[in-house]
Amino acid sequence: MTLLAALAAALAGWLLWGPPPTARLRDGTGGARPGGVARLGGLLPVAAVGAAGVLGLLLRGVPGAAIAVAAALPVLTAVTVWRSHRRRARAETRAAGVSDACQLLAGLLRVGHVPAAALHLAARDAPVLAEAAAVQRIGGSVSPVLRARAREAGRGGLGELAVAWEVAERTGASLTATLDSLAERLSARRAVRNVVATELSASLATGRLLAVLPAVGVLLGYSFGGDPFDFLTGSVVGQVCLVLGSGLGCAGVLWTERIAAPRAATPTEERVSATDQRRVVDDKDS
Repeated sequence: MTLLAALAAALAGWLLWGPPPTARLRDGTGGARPGGVARLGGLLPVAAVGAAGVLGLLLRGVPGAAIAVAAALPVLTAVTVWRSHRRRARAETRAAGVSDACQLLAGLLRVGHVPAAALHLAARDAPVLAEAAAVQRIGGSVSPVLRARAREAGRGGLGELAVAWEVAERTGASLTATLDSLAERLSARRAVRNVVATELSASLATGRLLAVLPAVGVLLGYSFGGDPFDFLTGSVVGQVCLVLGSGLGCAGVLWTERIAAPRAATPTEERVSATDQRRVVDDKDS
């Protein structure tokens, strides 16, 4: 049992500090890079559980394999949920940074700064605009830089800023009203996301609590004088119940997390959005 506990701890450490199980390689523009290595990332959790089962089988036979798999599944689930929440938190932080940057830029425009000067001043307090400001300083175009950054999770608002900036460059239209509207819209989106997260927190907590109840049931069995662990490891039926119970509990947690997670735009939707943005610019230009 000590070796199996060490195995679970090693699996947790590898998943926490190793490459994310569902990591996708990205090219220089922020898009997903196709290839076998990227697809292989999705197989890492299966390989980890399989390796745990094989090691348990070598150490203690079939009962050891059942215990190892039943222990590895919750570890894998907990780490997957934790990493998912960390990615969402980073995306939310980026979204807040974009919203604040747009508000700052709009404020500088309102007090009379021209767009170029406002961008340089805003970049001092909003690092998300630093690259665009540096490109403009050497005479480059701001919009492509903003569009490239908009592909990063949580920074989609930069795509709308890029459209507004390009319209202003082509037509000479004022950015002030457009940026005020964009800043308002981004703030409203943040407020909606916060409300949704608050409303869903109770449901998520309930789902996680239900996933722990089987372990509580095992402890209750001991309190009644039984030996549930002996049944779960000492017979084929018990071993199947152990693995299936652990797997179904973990699947329930992951399914609940998936339902509650904010929906990401598909590549097709992103292409359509980019096409719509380009059409808006062309219409304004004409």
